[in-house]
Amino acid sequence: MARCNGGESISSARSSVTSLDAVEEADLIHWINDPNGLGSISGSSSSNDPECYSSSERPVLYNGRTLLVLASGGPWWTRGFDLESCEEGLSRFGIQISPEVYKLPIQATLMSSEVRRYMYFSSSGFMMLFTPVFYLVTWCCLYSTFHVYLSQYLKSFFWAFCLLVSVVAVLLTTALLLILHWQHKKINANTDLRLMWTNENLVKHNILVGAMDGTKYCSSVLHLCFIYFNIRGCERRLASLLESRRHAGSGLQSLLREKLGHLYIVIETTQVSALNKVVAGSEEAPLLPGNDGGSPSHSSMQPKHVFNTLTSLVPEGTSEEIAYQLLVIYSGYYVKLLAMNQLPHSTASIHTGDAHVPCLCQYIETSILKLSGCES
Repeated sequence: MARCNGGESISSARSSVTSLDAVEEADLIHWINDPNGLGSISGSSSSNDPECYSSSERPVLYNGRTLLVLASGGPWWTRGFDLESCEEGLSRFGIQISPEVYKLPIQATLMSSEVRRYMYFSSSGFMMLFTPVFYLVTWCCLYSTFHVYLSQYLKSFFWAFCLLVSVVAVLLTTALLLILHWQHKKINANTDLRLMWTNENLVKHNILVGAMDGTKYCSSVLHLCFIYFNIRGCERRLASLLESRRHAGSGLQSLLREKLGHLYIVIETTQVSALNKVVAGSEEAPLLPGNDGGSPSHSSMQPKHVFNTLTSLVPEGTSEEIAYQLLVIYSGYYVKLLAMNQLPHSTASIHTGDAHVPCLCQYIETSILKLSGCES
């Protein structure tokens, strides 16, 4: 992974972190600094918006500040995020980034039909539709199963039998929802980890991005949240914690394998089968010299095989390299928790004091690696 070498210093500001609860109808939400508290919302996403900031009026940037939120155009089968508006939205904060830095990684990782279909079927909006259907199917299955064997005993207690079936169906539905909710609280390999490529490019400009879903008018809407975050302080602190763990002889690499051994990404590689190559001089060699296997038309017609390779995300290297890799791996997940107000309120934050939430290195230290014995 490339190392981060540039960026700006963090300015202090007295403001609370914004959240996804304030997202309104606009496809592109600009968060504008409000000295009295939460940022106000500008719902204008048009490129003809004349509003601009001078250098003195430009919003103050601090770690954890929401820059903009992009909402998808609709369900997974419609168009994706309006990435063309990102450049204008970030320029309002004095951040100039080429669209190639984030456009290609986001399109390649999140805007494919398979990923968007997965995000839709795992969203809260789909769960609202799935819950009553699952309850009705469970109720009918329980009723039909027990009614076959107990029909002769249920004539006098039919209402009690229906009530008992309803209670069991509710308990089973609640148990399923709790399991799904517990799974959603974990890092998602299909969404959070796919943003590693994007965040590795954006971290050089002190920006992190995360993906999440929200519910609007009983329908699911996917969001991309861009926040300002300078990770250099977190990288130095986390590297020093890992180095102290390494010097203490506590087995740093075994700890990383224990905590991150379940994280894998699938890398697809395309390869032409070696069996398709014809050996010169054999009976299957082409008779005419112009029909050899090296021609572009022949090579393009050769069948290609796609191989899926599982790659472990357990970081290796020096303490500085491991710290940087951990920050990039959990950056998308951290942004999602921050935007959805799922991070605990903290007044002892080291690098996100203005946001009043644990910074990225504190979250990795306490929630991922659980290095409670290390000093900060």
